[in-house]
Amino acid sequence: MTVKEMVAEKGLSKTFDEARRVAREYTYKMRDEGKISFCEAPEAGIASIHVARRTIPEAWEDTTMALMGIGQTIHTHYDPKGKDGEYTSFPSIEATVMMHIEEPFGEPRFHKHYLGGWMGFGDYRAEIEGVKDHWMISPSDVAGKMKAGQFDEVKGDERWNYTYSQRLRSFPYFDLEGDLKTVNQLESVINNLVRNPTSRSAQCITWDPRWDHNDAQMGCRWDAYHSPCLQRFWYRLQEMGDGYRLNVNGHWRSRDHLKAVPTNIFGVTEGIHEQVRLGLEEKLGKPVARGSYIDISDSLHLYGHYLDPRMQGLDAEGYLEDIFRIAGGEPIEERLIMPDGDMYEMMMEDIQREYEFRVSNPDAGRA
Repeated sequence: MTVKEMVAEKGLSKTFDEARRVAREYTYKMRDEGKISFCEAPEAGIASIHVARRTIPEAWEDTTMALMGIGQTIHTHYDPKGKDGEYTSFPSIEATVMMHIEEPFGEPRFHKHYLGGWMGFGDYRAEIEGVKDHWMISPSDVAGKMKAGQFDEVKGDERWNYTYSQRLRSFPYFDLEGDLKTVNQLESVINNLVRNPTSRSAQCITWDPRWDHNDAQMGCRWDAYHSPCLQRFWYRLQEMGDGYRLNVNGHWRSRDHLKAVPTNIFGVTEGIHEQVRLGLEEKLGKPVARGSYIDISDSLHLYGHYLDPRMQGLDAEGYLEDIFRIAGGEPIEERLIMPDGDMYEMMMEDIQREYEFRVSNPDAGRA
């Protein structure tokens, strides 16, 4: 029975409940087989999930099942509401999650049901590399307004307040004379590991407490502000043969699993972790292999409206359909984009074309 037929026979809510039931059974089966570990949420608590897989889509898919099966239902401020103030979609489902991806560049690298397909991967990689940093309001302009007591003139500015690239490559600080300077944290990570390849303090952060709490302790408060989801990266070198292997941990405050995670992981591995790895190879004068990527989210969630055919149509039906296909034992290869097919070639060409377009046209689509 297809999801469309199930909805027609049982109704939408019962279909959603059935999808959660089979996902829960699948999650417990994975734990019995030693393929996952988790702790279900106590009352008013948050579940925790740990999934280790070789590739990105394997980890992404089984994390989807675990979230669906044992995640905590909780409405968020992003869930749609009607005119009466009541929620009009399923609640979101949330857990604290660690995904251990052994080969983040390993094939097959793409799942057929990443929300929106593969478009956006190339654009996001370019953004991570800094091509949209000029979309921000200038930190030096903000500092100047603050010094002059004129912050009210910019607090409603709708330009971006930061980008991940800016925070990692040009983190702002004031020197002892009160002048605004920046530090390139990726260079600091490379220098740290070159000085001491066994270092455990090679990390870079995005959180800036001067802005990101946005609670006026500095005497100013933005009218609208969204603090960074990405919090930090931690880098660890391990000796391997005549060189090294670079492993990375990424810590995220909050993110959507269906839409954000695949693009995030593609972008940061291609646009940030590779820069560090290549910089280390150059300065160490030794090969540095790609290692694992461990992705940690304090709040990883499935938005209920992404799984609601009333809101997302065929996309939502496809995700619900996958829940039943996975639970029914269908081989994962049926749901992946395999690297030896025409679809893969077309996808890679599209991602590269999109990346090159953004690099050449950094202001395209800018409001």
